[in-house]
Amino acid sequence: MPKLWQMDDYDECLESPGPGEPPGVYNRSELWKLIEEFSSDYKRHYNHQVLKWGVCIKRCQKAIEKLSPAERNALTVEPFPIDVRYKLDDGILEDISTYREAYQDVLEICVNKELNDTYGLVAYTEILSCNKSTDEVVIDVLDMSFLIVLCALVCFVTLSSWYDSSINYKRTSDHYRQPLDSKRKMVLVSFSIQRNWYRLTSRSKDELNQKLRFFHAFRFLTIVLVIFGHTSLLLVVTPTTDLEKHERIMHSVGSMILTNGGQITQTFLGMSGVLLAVKFCSFSEKRKGKVSFLYVPFAILYRYVRLTPVYAFVILLHATWLLKLQTGPLWRWGAETEQTFCRRNWWTNLLYINNYVHADEPCVQQGWYLGAEFQIFIIALIVLVTIVKIPRAKVLILGLVLLAGYVIPAVFIYYQKLEGTYLVTLEAQRYLLWYDKYYLHAYIPTHINFGNYIQGVLTGLVYNELQKRSINLAQSKVFSIVWHLTIVILPLSWLPSYMFYVNDFPTPSVWMAAYFALSKNLYGFGMGIIILGCIYGVNGVVKRMLNYPFFEPLGRLTYGAFLVHPFVMRFMFASVRAPVHYSDLLTLSLVFGATVMSYLMALVLCLLIELPTSALQNHLFRSFEDQKSNRVDRESGTNGTNQTLIIPGLAGKQS
Repeated sequence: MPKLWQMDDYDECLESPGPGEPPGVYNRSELWKLIEEFSSDYKRHYNHQVLKWGVCIKRCQKAIEKLSPAERNALTVEPFPIDVRYKLDDGILEDISTYREAYQDVLEICVNKELNDTYGLVAYTEILSCNKSTDEVVIDVLDMSFLIVLCALVCFVTLSSWYDSSINYKRTSDHYRQPLDSKRKMVLVSFSIQRNWYRLTSRSKDELNQKLRFFHAFRFLTIVLVIFGHTSLLLVVTPTTDLEKHERIMHSVGSMILTNGGQITQTFLGMSGVLLAVKFCSFSEKRKGKVSFLYVPFAILYRYVRLTPVYAFVILLHATWLLKLQTGPLWRWGAETEQTFCRRNWWTNLLYINNYVHADEPCVQQGWYLGAEFQIFIIALIVLVTIVKIPRAKVLILGLVLLAGYVIPAVFIYYQKLEGTYLVTLEAQRYLLWYDKYYLHAYIPTHINFGNYIQGVLTGLVYNELQKRSINLAQSKVFSIVWHLTIVILPLSWLPSYMFYVNDFPTPSVWMAAYFALSKNLYGFGMGIIILGCIYGVNGVVKRMLNYPFFEPLGRLTYGAFLVHPFVMRFMFASVRAPVHYSDLLTLSLVFGATVMSYLMALVLCLLIELPTSALQNHLFRSFEDQKSNRVDRESGTNGTNQTLIIPGLAGKQS
């Protein structure tokens, strides 16, 4: 069969033209052909009817210059109906209509000549993106605004660090670990890099944070697995010399552990639910159960202010300078799309509704998780306040909410006629899942992910009850056996999903809808058992490993790494000049490199934006905070990506 990817030499094509020669123009073409039989297994194979070729216009012009008009006409194919999404909407990439008008005929004749000579086939050709040697970098007002914001942040950090150092009269490092004697001084040193470094690397000392210290390791290990999963996705997106390898993998039952790897993000949701419940119970006990519903908007505002500054900065980066930092045959498709989407749809991200609104044109695509989690956080917080206000209905309310976490996804899967699992097809990955119905309806919506967060909340409530009754699960042999079995069973539970890849079951189906809900939420149930076991130290060796000091700063940097790792990975994959052979060793090396670079960028964002804004936030909300809380380490309430959810005493004087 014709190669799915074929690319002429990009750099040679764009060399400076000689006197009287037209500027070099490099183009990626989409070609249509009928290879239906192999492509019909759409769940495990690429769609070989759609080819992506990178073609140099100068080479094409030379290749067809001697063809007669009759030969050219024979190699021209009229448009015909195509029932698959294979190109971007007009307006996403700049000047594409102009390029199509200028080069469409030349490309089609050139490509069809090669296809006909090699395979005896012809295809309809359409231009997707185009690069020219005369392209210039244009800087607009938004680009300048990013530079102004960046310079302002650097100035704040420099001046704040200088001031903090100037009032360190004893010249000791303890100065940066201790609060200063006035609120004004504390505000002025909010951006101090020395002080924020100690906030980043300090260890939490209160009893609760010591018990939950392993969450830092969970965050770090989870983001590494997320990066590994996104690497697998980008291997499908970018041109490789061994595409058949991906199709062979999809014929293996073991591939289900990889294709179901998207479930790993449920770890963040489970941890978020646990921490919300634990910190809320602590807050409620200090208030002796006197918690008003007016607490909810304050907690939401606190969390919004905590999440948004660094998130907005990354959105602004993607909307401005990402496109200008690299070139290549895939770069416009990989970076200009992001720029366009962010300039159009940034507001959906900042309102945390991007997993529903314009989800098929995502800005900072991984931000769907933040939208889903923010929405569930609001619901869970209302539920927790309700069970405190109406303690007699606690079991009933929690039971109904848990039931909703199972029933609602099943109902949507049934009426949307989806399969019994989230199908991750190779063809959908070629387009970064933007237009995939399984991704849009069975993966990113809040109602699909609601159950695992709520099960995390229930885990936190169970832990609180165990503490009240002085029950130590580490002393239970039965729980120890269940805990160890869960670690093994949880990944194996993904294997039965293979039946949905090899069969086309009729839809809608009640049993598939029920299977989807049960298998989706089984992960949250298992994570609850694992978290409880880690809290109580069921396996001492595992707990000591997870509590290693190395993980604490890495866990705190996870939110930044989560936001920037696709930025890093674009440079690693979307800047390639030709098809690459990705061996297993090279793939692991790329995962390691992406992890290291993401954490280095996260460190910069943390010291430049995240920790300074959280320090200012603490001063802003101080009247609602517990005055006895640790002013140096504000790690007491965090979500799965290390974001503050609840600070005990947040509304202590407000109820």
